[in-house]
Amino acid sequence: MRRAPQQARSRARIEALLSAARQILEAGGVENLTIRKVADRAGVPIGAVSPFFEDKSALLTAVARRYMDASAAAINALVGQASTAPWPEPIDNVIDGYVELYRRNPGYLATRTGRRLTAELLVSDAADNDTIADGLRHSLVARERLVDGPAFRAACRTRVHTVDALLHLASRTAPEGDPATTTEAKRIVTLYLTESLADPRYRS
Repeated sequence: MRRAPQQARSRARIEALLSAARQILEAGGVENLTIRKVADRAGVPIGAVSPFFEDKSALLTAVARRYMDASAAAINALVGQASTAPWPEPIDNVIDGYVELYRRNPGYLATRTGRRLTAELLVSDAADNDTIADGLRHSLVARERLVDGPAFRAACRTRVHTVDALLHLASRTAPEGDPATTTEAKRIVTLYLTESLADPRYRS
């Protein structure tokens, strides 16, 4: 975004533009998105877009950032519930949550499968996964009375990034998330974590 809006009217216009962009992405994907279509759907002149978004890439970045923030918050909430759910239900809940987020937000899926994320957003996406991994790690340490440290931190980080990659594959295979790939993701992560929970390195 070129500049942060100061006035309520400008903020409302940005929200209208982002909402229009999301609708177009959800209906027709990234290739269907143009500045003119966004302006028309938002009901503003095409020249009203450029003060905030210099081009299509900038608009896509802003939309993707919104999706990423909402998705990270939702997944972190699911991870937070892992401390009370019976094992391995937390794994199923988190993976099902990922799939449902993609299913409910086809526009975000379009930006991910089309490899349209900027370098800045890719870094931010990885940081979001690291935050989720930290939440999972803290939950498991408290729940299972594990020894925390760099090794267990690396193990949790690897698991979360693995799930993320597998769920991207599931979404590329089928818009609603390929069930076979999702099932295998659950199986892989459950086996991996079950093995870790029995690892003497993480036991006091």
